[in-house]
Amino acid sequence: MILADFQACTGIDNIAEAITLLELNNWDLVAAINGVIPQENGILQSQSEATAHTPSAPPSSASASATASSSSSPPSSSSPAFCPVQPSRHIVERQSRMLNFRVEYRQRSIEVVLEDASTVGDIKTILETELQVPVSKMQLKGWKSGDVSDSTVLQSLHLPKNNSLYVLTPDIAPLASTSQSRYGDCHPVFYIGSLEAASQEAFYGKARDRKLLAIYLHNDESVLSNVFCSQMMCADSIVSYLSQNFITWAWDVTKEANKARLLTMCTRHFGSVVAQTIRTYKTDQFPLLLIVMGKRTSNEVLNVIQGNTTVDELMMRLMGAMEIFSAQQQEDIKDEDEREAREMVKREQDEAYRLSLEADRKKREAQEREEAEQVRQERIRKEQEEEREAIRLSLEQALPPEPKEDDGEPISKLRIRTPSGEFLERRFLGSCKLQVLFDFVASKGYPSDEFKLLTTFPRRNITQLDPAWSLLEAKLFPQETLFLEAKE
Repeated sequence: MILADFQACTGIDNIAEAITLLELNNWDLVAAINGVIPQENGILQSQSEATAHTPSAPPSSASASATASSSSSPPSSSSPAFCPVQPSRHIVERQSRMLNFRVEYRQRSIEVVLEDASTVGDIKTILETELQVPVSKMQLKGWKSGDVSDSTVLQSLHLPKNNSLYVLTPDIAPLASTSQSRYGDCHPVFYIGSLEAASQEAFYGKARDRKLLAIYLHNDESVLSNVFCSQMMCADSIVSYLSQNFITWAWDVTKEANKARLLTMCTRHFGSVVAQTIRTYKTDQFPLLLIVMGKRTSNEVLNVIQGNTTVDELMMRLMGAMEIFSAQQQEDIKDEDEREAREMVKREQDEAYRLSLEADRKKREAQEREEAEQVRQERIRKEQEEEREAIRLSLEQALPPEPKEDDGEPISKLRIRTPSGEFLERRFLGSCKLQVLFDFVASKGYPSDEFKLLTTFPRRNITQLDPAWSLLEAKLFPQETLFLEAKE
């Protein structure tokens, strides 16, 4: 009933998340609601406190009043004991909440307490002093809403009272340890990063590069932790086998806040069944080693190894998981190779098709250019012919009329052979200028700039004579046979 009331008041549909928030507040309904909603609606109070206008009253009295009210009557839409969004709820001006942050950085843990009116950058500034790490090189991770900017106000993130974060400094190399670690120098290489990043590293590369994911869950309050860590997890054979075949990720669930955060992550990545399985284990059954295999549609937990085991049994169970994983990996490699082969064929076909289209395009463009050039040349030729025809007609019209034989004036009868073998015949007055003769020949399609007019014997180039000479002066009288020859 408390869970249902909490979800109804807060609008949180995710059961696992709702349970986590209730567990953080020891299943105190009003405290859990105030941990989620105060940023928007203020702090829950009873009717009497709202009437008395005593905002300085301690929160415990408000919680007690609300709890008493909730126990006296069942929750309903008209009850003021639970849902802060009801019209009968009195809202008081919210006071700043203090938020607790536990920040992990390599081998250190820093506790930071700030008001929710502070920003993410304020946390980094405190960490810069504590860790001696510049803010510019610091990445603060672990926010439920994903990565946030330094200017983000904590109040806007709707955070619970207790929070766990971690710092990444990819630009700063870790310092070599000068002291022996808690369980010895021989230990597995743990993946530094979020569970999501570890899953990506293990499951989502090429099939040949994939590995199993080993999730080590540590609890300092378990009597088995020291033995399991020092004898099992630090054994040379186990360390070597994990390093070769697994991505190993670790999480400390000693504190309930850390455990709640883990359950939320497991629900998101592996489903509620895995989270519920972890929740059922008691403290004295820890540590736990979860062996997870990535599959096409979902991630599968192959094995949960408890702390009460031996090195041989641990190795056998790791090897058993590897056998299952290897069989699946071979199928994945085969499928991936076949898919890549199909994609290669498709890429080659697409490339051949593209080249064919490119060749067709170039051929078409060349043909279009050739046709355009032909059209242009034809237009030029027609324009030239039209121009020559116009000139020919104008010359023909400008010619003096052909004289008659009985005009009584000296007549020169000329016979001109064309390059095609035909003859042009015409009578001219002996006093006509050579230009008239040139114009006559040009009017027949043989302009003087392209053809020369020659006598037969002796051979003379008439077109080189002065056009102002008369036919008599050019000795083309009384008759003469000439021929046309194209100029070189």
